[in-house]
Amino acid sequence: MNWKIPHAGTWAGTSLLLGLLLWPWLASAQALPWQRLRTVGQGEMHWLWFKLYDATLYSQSGQYRPDHYPQALILTYARSISRQDLLTATGQEWQRLQVSSPEQRQRWLRQLASLWPDVQPGDRLGFYVDAAGQGHFWWRDKPLGTVPDPQFPAAFLAIWLADNSRDPALTRRLRGQP
Repeated sequence: MNWKIPHAGTWAGTSLLLGLLLWPWLASAQALPWQRLRTVGQGEMHWLWFKLYDATLYSQSGQYRPDHYPQALILTYARSISRQDLLTATGQEWQRLQVSSPEQRQRWLRQLASLWPDVQPGDRLGFYVDAAGQGHFWWRDKPLGTVPDPQFPAAFLAIWLADNSRDPALTRRLRGQP
């Protein structure tokens, strides 16, 4: 075979040259929002002897500072969990932590019911809080939707990051603490 590389004057050559020059910009433009952040900490959540998921917290500085955004919490599931079970566990944790009012928690849970899927092993569910404090959910690295309440991001992250979380060791690991 006789392979020819097009010269810069042809359309193919120009496209190739432009693609190579623009690659870094195109790659960063398509990056997931938390990929621009630094890892704060990581850990695993277990129930009895079953691993449920891996969790990673990200922030702009790589340090945990409550209510300083952007931040992201990424959960990579090790087990199948239904949307209803995720919602039930979330509601129970909010109640246990005494987050907001019962009416507000129910409104949030209805919004989450319209966003969240069932998860399978290997699925990644992300919660990204942008610089303006808006919380956005991602599933399998695709946007799911936003809960447009300025109190929601802190309430949702409290499940993992509150001083009285269900798993204080995981909280310390996520916060990057010894």
